[in-house]
Amino acid sequence: MPISTRIGEQRSLARERTTLKTSPAAGSLPAAQQPDWPDPVTALAVRRRLSALPALVSADETRDLLVRMARVQRGEAFLLQAGACAEPFGRHAVRGAESDHRLIGRMADAVTSRLKLPAVTVGRVAGQFAKPRSQPVETVDGTVLPIFRGLLVNGTEPDARSRRADPFRMLAAYQTARMVLDRLHRLDAATGRDRVWASHEALVLDYEEPLTRFDPVTGEWFAGSTHLPWIGERTRQPDGAHVALLAAVINPVACKVGAGIRSEDLLELCERLDPDRRPGRLTLVVRLGARRIRERLPELVDVTRRSGHPVTWVCDPMHGNTVVTSGGLKTRHTKDVLDELTGFFEVLGRAGQWPGGVHLEVTGDQVTECVGPGGPDHERDVAIGYRSLCDPRLNAAQAMHVTEAVADLAARH
Repeated sequence: MPISTRIGEQRSLARERTTLKTSPAAGSLPAAQQPDWPDPVTALAVRRRLSALPALVSADETRDLLVRMARVQRGEAFLLQAGACAEPFGRHAVRGAESDHRLIGRMADAVTSRLKLPAVTVGRVAGQFAKPRSQPVETVDGTVLPIFRGLLVNGTEPDARSRRADPFRMLAAYQTARMVLDRLHRLDAATGRDRVWASHEALVLDYEEPLTRFDPVTGEWFAGSTHLPWIGERTRQPDGAHVALLAAVINPVACKVGAGIRSEDLLELCERLDPDRRPGRLTLVVRLGARRIRERLPELVDVTRRSGHPVTWVCDPMHGNTVVTSGGLKTRHTKDVLDELTGFFEVLGRAGQWPGGVHLEVTGDQVTECVGPGGPDHERDVAIGYRSLCDPRLNAAQAMHVTEAVADLAARH
């Protein structure tokens, strides 16, 4: 394809992001971590197809979850957000969601019985199909390939055809999300539990923007792709498209916060994402690592408290504690996970703030991706049952071990 033609198609796609009436605010702003679609015309057609499909969640559902998240912020409930690092497509996603639904229910029982408080259960489910990456390429057997960015973007197989970004995958992601949500609704009804809400990182804007919808009853925009969208550590630029998009919708939203954030950037994020200071609206998910949480979190809590923003504090003890084994696999040690959680409760306790919940990557399957009780004792053994599409997850036994420790920490708060 001539360079001039490709540039023209890319400009058409950019104009579509700016003008299509399925996106309230984000179109013309810089957007990090976006796919490089080889054929922008096809990407444009897929966007238009997504904009014509029904929203996956309703505005009323997002408002219902906002009420529940306000209870979490006030210390009247505890958030359990858990699920897959990266979801598969099709029936494999449905089976995984069923397994995770059972596990999240067990985790919720452990929390409610210990705290005598309701658990708000949110899955990393029905949309966790895209992943931000630190490098755009990797070398496999001497061949440089585009990095795997989640099944919404490309495939896992280490060859050029699989790793080519394919916009039609966004339609497969939508259909899988619909199947998973339908199955979760049936499971919620069958078990009689409080529902498991859906969440994912709102990463690929060519998927998120067409599913952003207008509620004519209230005159408000809402993210129709999930109940609780979050912004990741790599896309939380205050002047970026991801922040603008989530600032414009009524859903409860979350933002990951890593050790490199500056206090002034955190305050600007709070102001942009929750200018009206509504309890339950903004959740800050800290992923500081066991070695940094006691050092960095006090300052972040203090500046946020003094600003008057009623944020919900949640700990992600997974992403700041990832290491690579000698065999090249990512893993996490449950002792580091528990150390970060302990530091989280210590800091918030001293600050007089409610530790609102935890954000975990888990699976109901008996994998061996993380080291510690309920899993392998040594890093050399994680390969035995390593099945994650991307990052390592706690298996069911490890997830329950961590949840019971969290319940004990919260009960002493």
